[in-house]
Amino acid sequence: MHIGDVNLRNEFVMAPIKTGYSDGDGGVTDRHRRFYRRRADHVGAIIPEPLYLDESLREVPTQMGIANDDAVPGLRTLTEAIHEGGAKAIAHLNHPGRMANPGIEGTVHLSASATTCERTGVTPDRMSKEQIDTAIEQFAEGARRAEQAGFDVIELQFGHGYLVAQFFSPAVNDRVDEYGGSFENRTRFGREVFDAVQAAVDVPVMIRLTADDTVEGGIAFREARAFSQELADRGAAAFHVTMGTLCATPPYFFQHMYTPKGDPWEYADALQADLDVPVAAVGRINEFDDVETVREDLDVEMIALGRALVADPDFLGKYLGEVDGPVRPCMACSDGCLGGVKSGDGLGCVINPSVGDPDELRFGTATEPAEYAVVGGGPAGMAAAEVLAERGHDVDLYEAEALGGAFRWAPLPPGKDSLQKGLEYFTEVLERADAIDVTLERATEGDLEDYDGAVVATGSEPLVPPIDGLEAAGYDGAEILDAAAMPTDERVLVIGGGFVGLETADALARAGNEVVVVELLPAVGGNMIDLEKGPLLSRLESEAAVEINRETDLQAIDGDTAIGETDGQERTWTGIDRYVLATGVQSYDPFDHETLSIPTWTVGDAADPGKAEDAIASAYETARSL
Repeated sequence: MHIGDVNLRNEFVMAPIKTGYSDGDGGVTDRHRRFYRRRADHVGAIIPEPLYLDESLREVPTQMGIANDDAVPGLRTLTEAIHEGGAKAIAHLNHPGRMANPGIEGTVHLSASATTCERTGVTPDRMSKEQIDTAIEQFAEGARRAEQAGFDVIELQFGHGYLVAQFFSPAVNDRVDEYGGSFENRTRFGREVFDAVQAAVDVPVMIRLTADDTVEGGIAFREARAFSQELADRGAAAFHVTMGTLCATPPYFFQHMYTPKGDPWEYADALQADLDVPVAAVGRINEFDDVETVREDLDVEMIALGRALVADPDFLGKYLGEVDGPVRPCMACSDGCLGGVKSGDGLGCVINPSVGDPDELRFGTATEPAEYAVVGGGPAGMAAAEVLAERGHDVDLYEAEALGGAFRWAPLPPGKDSLQKGLEYFTEVLERADAIDVTLERATEGDLEDYDGAVVATGSEPLVPPIDGLEAAGYDGAEILDAAAMPTDERVLVIGGGFVGLETADALARAGNEVVVVELLPAVGGNMIDLEKGPLLSRLESEAAVEINRETDLQAIDGDTAIGETDGQERTWTGIDRYVLATGVQSYDPFDHETLSIPTWTVGDAADPGKAEDAIASAYETARSL
């Protein structure tokens, strides 16, 4: 496999994913080196996160940069770490244009036109010819530094709604000079960037290009196809084909679980038929079946893997038969990866809480193997059992109902079925491990006395608000999401408008019910990430059968009538057939730890209610210490 004159050991490359691991100065850290070194053993090449070209052009405060020559020594340590694993290093250079982060002091927002970014509300400055020339020079200088740092290939970001795509898109670019209007003019900036970079370096230059930004009047595949041919004729060594734009269509940009799988692959296949250089398919290639589909059904020469390698750094090694064990699956939820970067904690993963750690997914062996009980078979309990067994302990896991705990309901709302892969992974781990026995019974304190210790992962229970008449009327919880329990043609009042309440309302509405949501707080959706909250809220608010009430205090229920208050005004809802409680949870721990004769450790929601990522992380941390 070749990109220009650079030989790759196979056709697999790691796609660029923001890590947020820098210290705020754009430099390379130990965490960067560990993260990429851990993933360099099997892929042909790694494309680290986008490198900013100027401090005023960052997407996240903790992004790696290549804005001056001082960045070169640190970046050289990164390429050396990647090369140590046998992979080539590809530098990804990007000018965000109007998508630079408005929350960073000193940020500059520039674009082809003063067209507002839908996602951030930022209206950029229309670039002058002098600013255009500066941007071209920034790309060229960044490429020169990347070559000095030991990168084998340069990748230029011409897609995903970033600056070059902003010039290319008729929906963004309304210029009337030589950089706007016709196809030739709208692609001029991209051609000039490519020519300047190619003249600045001796290494191959490849292009990341959006085939379809899914925006009305935006980048259409017909024009993307023509642009790719022009760039190939000018010497582009390879193409990396994407979809979406961060401003207008984030779910496609991130290839979130809400979007259909495979659309970008088809575009890549069509471009490969046109071009004599390699084209990479990318976008939620996170299962072996996906890899087989791309390899067998399409003619692309490269396959780009992204979050599959975050969830399991050995994903490709396991596919190639070089590493044993089940694949730790990317669930396409974006909670740990995107959510971690946005929170400032850095790239993480719901199902791999040790991303970037010195001993990522390598748990070591306990000096004194012991026998442990794990009480609770939700994500935290199963994760604790996995790590304890890996460390050489014998484990008995007790679960009162069914493996999965409350997370059994997580894959059931519309568009979230990929979360089922997480449950299937942990179930397979338990089945494969000789050291783990599962007992589907409720554990008592007497059951625990014969063990060397117990990990309590009993989860949570509903937090029931003090609403008069609620207990008498009766209510359902998240179990209503089960197909066997889902009603139809009913009027349902959902108490609570957090992310569980909204997802439940969505499922109920799709099943043909009329839904009333009552939320005490001004905002709905709780701590749901914007990537999910935006599309879900838009869908619910456009649905005639759904009524969302914010800042509303539900005070009493009398049979099929609910009474509340909004802005001091009494509200009444009649004809309610069913009430669904989604007001949050509280820890559930049935044990008196002081009376137990063995040491205990409480993890997950039983210790502190949170998301699945928090539960799994706390279980891993505890189990690794035992």
